[in-house]
Amino acid sequence: MNFNYSAMKKILLRLIIPFALAFITVSLYSQDKVTPVKVSVPLQKYLSDVAKGNLGYISEQFNVSIAEAGLKAAKVFPDPEVSATYSDNEDSRLHMGKGLETGLSYSVNTGNKRGAGIALAKSNLKLEESALLAYFQNLKADAALSYYSACMGEKMLYLEKETYQRMSELSKADSIRFKDGEILEIDAMQSALEAKTQLNRVLQSEAELKNILVNLSVIIGKTPSDTLYVPSDSFPQESQIFILPDLIQTALKNRSDLQVAICKKEVSEKTVNLLRANRAFEFNVEGGYAHNAVSTNNIAPAPAYNSYSLGISIPLKFSSLNRGEVLAAKYAVEQNELVSKAVEQQIVSEVTQAYNLYMSKENQLEHYRQGWIENAEAILKGRIYLYQRGECGLVDVLNAQHSYIDLRKEYIETLFEYSSALIDLKHSAAVE
Repeated sequence: MNFNYSAMKKILLRLIIPFALAFITVSLYSQDKVTPVKVSVPLQKYLSDVAKGNLGYISEQFNVSIAEAGLKAAKVFPDPEVSATYSDNEDSRLHMGKGLETGLSYSVNTGNKRGAGIALAKSNLKLEESALLAYFQNLKADAALSYYSACMGEKMLYLEKETYQRMSELSKADSIRFKDGEILEIDAMQSALEAKTQLNRVLQSEAELKNILVNLSVIIGKTPSDTLYVPSDSFPQESQIFILPDLIQTALKNRSDLQVAICKKEVSEKTVNLLRANRAFEFNVEGGYAHNAVSTNNIAPAPAYNSYSLGISIPLKFSSLNRGEVLAAKYAVEQNELVSKAVEQQIVSEVTQAYNLYMSKENQLEHYRQGWIENAEAILKGRIYLYQRGECGLVDVLNAQHSYIDLRKEYIETLFEYSSALIDLKHSAAVE
């Protein structure tokens, strides 16, 4: 029997390749289905981890390091210049000897250019530190808002599941009651449809919550596929007393964006000083030493000798007649001064608006504490009881349930809006 190796190889490949592809597919699918670890975290711990792990905040810190390096570089003194010249006065033919000249020069600026550069570098460092603080304060407010968004998502999902459980039980009971002839088929169909519709709402709420939790992980600098952070705290519900004039004064004192505007003005002023220093009178102090070898020329013989020199050189700064650069820097100073005043006005406006919004949300939240939700729940339970006794219709139950759910959702949304208004007020007033 002839053994056909080529044919056998083709058969083996046809058998092995599908199994290999199936194995790879199953492996990849199982990797995609890895369930991330859920970590329950309180708000303050979450904010602390954000400060340590947020990639954007970490990258912004390099700006401060760069400014510190710039300050270190500005402290360097100007380098002196050393020169050396060798001369050969046709010594091989005329015997005029050889020579070596060395020199040292140092530039002197009467406008204290180094001091002006150091002052500008210090202002740049202060500006970057203020900008980093402003970035962190904004990040902290955004992280807290995202945290409470997750709280809202959890409460909404719980409400949707609670409603689905109620409708599912009602649908099962209606199915039995229809078989017993107690209700019409249309009522059983309606309750089953409501249960299925509510299940879709549960699935939608689950997807929305997962996306919110993914965002929490991204803010903290973690890979969402590995870890999901779940809030362990709830909404703040205790009323806090704020006095608007005090908030405005605190904001004008501590707001980092105002400090950034002030620092920009200082940087522009220091830039003007540095430009003036660069245009100030300068001169170079020069000193030299020369050695001339012995000259054995028959006509003009000369012994070896040394010579010394000392002098100054003055650059002619015709470019200083053009004051365009200085004028542009002065205009920048005036512009930044106006920007600082505009930021102050904006801060007063933001604090006032945030205070008004917070007071409004606090009043809205107080209304829900007067028993509205409890009354709506009692009405719903009563309607279900009457419906099961045949004393009211399914429409009455559904209307009571929709009123109860809407009221619960509005309450949850108001809790979130109250928390958001509190965050905004504290952020705008720069208070903890």
